Amino acid sequence: MSTPLPSQTPNVVIESPKVRKTVRTVIDVIGALAFVAMVVDQASPAVDIAAITVPVLAGYGALRSVFGFVVDNRNTPS
Repeated sequence: MSTPLPSQTPNVVIESPKVRKTVRTVIDVIGALAFVAMVVDQASPAVDIAAITVPVLAGYGALRSVFGFVVDNRNTPS
């Protein structure tokens, strides 16, 4: 009985590069939209959405960091 071939990316939690890129892009779009909303909020006295943008950006920072450590770093060749 032959042993299966090893994965091209044995340390990666998400093996598909397309899925990794899609998840990273979705996370980064959320961060970018929240950042733009925060800038508009700061620039316009008529807009006050800090109660939304601050928690969203905090969540984005945590999620992006975890994704980086768990998925991106594991896929970076050493």
